[in-house]
Formats: sequence, C-alpha cells, structure tokens
Amino acid sequence: MYNNDKFKNTFKEDTKFASKYEIDVINRLTGLNFDYDDLILLEKLAGDDYRKRMYLDENTQIGILEFDLIDLDWKFTPSPYYYQLVDEKKIILKPTKRRLKGKYLKEEYVENIDEYKSIVEDTNYFVGIDIGTFLGVGIKRNDRIKLKDLKRKKEEININKINDYLEKNKKRMDYLVKSSKNILKKYINKYKNKGYVINVSFSGGKDSAVSTLLAKEMIEDIDVLFIDTGLEYPETMKYVKDFAKKYDLNLHTINGDYFWDELDKEGIPTKDNRWCNSVCKLMPLKSFFMENYPNKKILTIDGSRKFESFARANLDYTRKSGFIDFQTNVFPILDWNAVDVWSYIYLNDVLYNPMYDKGFERIGCYMCPAALNSEFLRVRELHPNLWERWANYLKKYYSEDDILRGFWRWDELPPKMIEIKKNLK
Repeated sequence: MYNNDKFKNTFKEDTKFASKYEIDVINRLTGLNFDYDDLILLEKLAGDDYRKRMYLDENTQIGILEFDLIDLDWKFTPSPYYYQLVDEKKIILKPTKRRLKGKYLKEEYVENIDEYKSIVEDTNYFVGIDIGTFLGVGIKRNDRIKLKDLKRKKEEININKINDYLEKNKKRMDYLVKSSKNILKKYINKYKNKGYVINVSFSGGKDSAVSTLLAKEMIEDIDVLFIDTGLEYPETMKYVKDFAKKYDLNLHTINGDYFWDELDKEGIPTKDNRWCNSVCKLMPLKSFFMENYPNKKILTIDGSRKFESFARANLDYTRKSGFIDFQTNVFPILDWNAVDVWSYIYLNDVLYNPMYDKGFERIGCYMCPAALNSEFLRVRELHPNLWERWANYLKKYYSEDDILRGFWRWDELPPKMIEIKKNLK
C-alpha cells in the first residue's frame, strides 16, 4: 500500500520529536539551550532501557541519549557534530594519512600539546578531536585518549524548528493520510457488506487518537471504545473525557478494573506473562461486544504500528483476534513512524495526552511490565501514591534494587539484565 519511494521515511526505526521533558534532560546533560519548539529527532535504538539517537535533522546526529539502569540516571554520549555546536576545548591533531580511528592518540600526533595534557587530566570521559576538515570523539581510558569516531565537518549546523520539519514533510503526510483513508475505506466497505459491526479502539495514546479521528471521517457516529483498567494515569482519564468532548465522539467506557482482585491468584505480571492484558482488557471487551452487539461479528479499527515493536513488525493491515474469535482488527496507520503520528497531531492541532510532555512514550497502565523502566521511575516522581501501592506489593518478593531497576518485569532475567545485576554488587 505504501510503495511510493518519493515519500519514503528517512529513519529505519521509530523516531519522534523530543518532548519537553526530554529537552530538559538534554539541556542538563549537554550544556546546550534548546527551546521546546526546536527540532530534535530521537530515533529508537536497542539497549537496556531508553536509548535513542539524537538528530538535529535527518543527517546530523549529535549523540545518543539513554537511561542508565545502574546509576538510575540519564546519560549523553556525544557524536562528532556535537563538538561543532559547543565551545569546548578540543584536542587538535596534525594532518596525517595514518588511520587514527579506533586507536590511542600519541603525543607526536597532537598540535596543541599543552592543552592536550590539561584536557587528558581534566576531562571526565569524552573529549572533542579536531583534525583538519574532520571532527571526532575521543574516549578517555586512564590517562590515554582513544579516537572513537570521525565525521567530516559541516559548513554550518543550524537549529531548525519543528514547524520547518512539518512544512518540509507536508506532502509526505498528505500521502500517508490519503493512503490510510483508502485502507479504511477498503476494509470498512468489505466488512460492512459482510454484516460486521464497526468500531474503533481508543487507548488514550497518540496512535489511537489519530486512528480514531481518521475513522470518524469515514463513519461520523462510529462507536469509540475505551477500556478503563483501573490502572490508568489520572491525566489519561481526564484526557479521554476532554478528547471525546472536543471531537464529539460516541465514547463507550468499558470497566476493566479487575487487576487487584486477580493479582494474588495470577502473580506479578511480567513481559513473559501479561495475564493482566486478558483480565483487564480482552475479557471485558469481549463481554461488552456480546452484550451490545449480540450475535454480531466485529471489525475494530486499531492504531497499532509496525515500528512500535518487533512483535508488531510483521503485522498485515488486518488480523483476526487471537482472543475474541468474532473480532477482526484493521490497522490504518500501520506503516506510520512515530514522527508521522506527531506530525499529524501538530499539523492538525490534535489534542494529545499531557503525559507525553512529562517523559512518557507509552500511555497505558502505570505499572505495565512492558513500559520502560525510566518511565516507571517517573511514576514515582509524578504519582508517588500509585508508585507506593505497587512498590509495596513488589517488596513481598523483590529487593529495593530489583524494584528500582525493573527486574520484576521478567519471569527469567535476560542476559543483559543478569549482567547489570552483577555490576550492582
């Protein structure tokens, strides 16, 4: 469906605009002074927790932002272009044809030898390297500097605005929206002719907000389904009501508040055993269907995207539910990157969940094992009462270190988490 290379996405992984919270973190770590409307693109990377490449445009990476599970704090790893932005002392190397990348620097290569010695003595870990038309990053190991990376200098590096990006990519967004509407039109007509009842799933997150608005353009009075698990953020509950009112939605709130009743019997939910999804979402949803659409088959419009996770990477545009045998889901924004979702939201001034501005990218249950641990720790800051209720239960089975680092989220710790646990001792 999305086969037009002219509008192909630049980023291979899910990418987003930096939130207000992330910009505050970046400014604290880098010494830069970005504004909230500056264009900072964050591309997801594999890692222990939160880990993203940081770009100022599609071709200018200035570093990696990540959350350290040992120190429980944010960390910034600079790329060469970072040193073109900041006024910091750099090690200046003499021009040479020798291959220096990946090697320790020798004093015979250094042009500013006195500064080099003071930099080696004072620097914590990373240092800028200047060599002719190239910039690099050096890593301090004991009293030596290893040249990690090199990039050719740019004539200048501009700090663009989000609006600049939106204007530049407007045609791509027009194309994506048109394609998504065509997907909806195709499957709505197909399943409507088969007698299916059609509704849309709304979680309170950005993706379902976009798919809900697109669905409403197809069917004005479409049923919009929100499941209240009893584990939602207070901000989400208010947002769902505000969103429904602003866009005049035919909202149905389904009661899924069964988590605490089932917890002792089912055990702590983990990435390997998310029983809570069935108990708090799928079973209540099935009951709602059977009560409100008796003896009917269901087509549900869903905001899932293939960029979100490995599990969703191979989704087709439709999929039969594995739990509700009379339900089929259709995914109109399946091929959208997160930056496309945010572009749609900004271009259309869509009301979005305020939790995104506070350091969350997954909007759902506040103690979800699938969430990032950096987000889990934000719950402690923003909603200590919610944190304490869950942490106090976890203390029956886990140490404080295990709780703070999210080790409870696995039935069996993966190798990378075992390594982190070893390093704590």
